[in-house]
Amino acid sequence: MKLAISGKGGVGKTTLAALLAQAYADAGQQVLAVDADPSPCLAGALGFPAGLRAQLHPIVEMDELIAERTGARPGSMGGFFTLNPRVDDIPERFSVVHRGVRLLEMGAVELGGSGCICPESAMLKTLFTHLLFRKDDVLILDMYAGVEHLGRATVDFVDALLIVVEPTRRSLGTA
Repeated sequence: MKLAISGKGGVGKTTLAALLAQAYADAGQQVLAVDADPSPCLAGALGFPAGLRAQLHPIVEMDELIAERTGARPGSMGGFFTLNPRVDDIPERFSVVHRGVRLLEMGAVELGGSGCICPESAMLKTLFTHLLFRKDDVLILDMYAGVEHLGRATVDFVDALLIVVEPTRRSLGTA
């Protein structure tokens, strides 16, 4: 099962993602949790120790790998890039595991004006579109706030999109 969790900022997306990931892991299922938010907090919400969090290799920091696989340098704008790069080795090489949850992190935008994250988004979309999952495997995507991932079709491969809202018109409007 592939689940993406979305919604307005601050509504509890990461909390819900962590609770679902741990619940599925506790039930004995293989879980890959992905922090796709440029302000990553899922590792902390899942209780990953600092030592394990330090071992995470965020996708946005893999400039050479992204350039090699997509044909575009991260942060570049207006160019062409491969929409279906090779990704089969990414989860095993760049994730960490704690209490049955394998965690992969998209990474943070460190500097304002540092450019488009389109190549990184292409890697993410290809990764979860083309990876083979067994019937009982679970993918949980903790998406960034807002709806940009809908425009990029980053989550068009999921079985369900959970939209977390607060009981306000603005929150419902974003949903």
